[in-house]
Amino acid sequence: MRPTVLLISYDLDGHERPSAYKAVKQRIEEGATSFRRPLYSQWLVETTASPDKWFEHLKSVIDSDDRLLIVRVQAPYSGWLEKEIWEWLKMRL
Repeated sequence: MRPTVLLISYDLDGHERPSAYKAVKQRIEEGATSFRRPLYSQWLVETTASPDKWFEHLKSVIDSDDRLLIVRVQAPYSGWLEKEIWEWLKMRL
């Protein structure tokens, strides 16, 4: 299967401890071929897994009152990010 780029965005309940964010970060880093973190709770991941597989991979480290969105990234796209993020994304799409 050809790698793709997914955008993973999450909002942990406001009462979460820093360890909860660390757990999500660790799961993302261990599951991605390559990754970038363009915003605080948002990741771009290069992967061969589907959004559904990523949800299964992450659901053990989030609570039912947290929020999570996983979508495939494809051109066209736009925004205001660091140059290195755009270069990483361009090489993969």
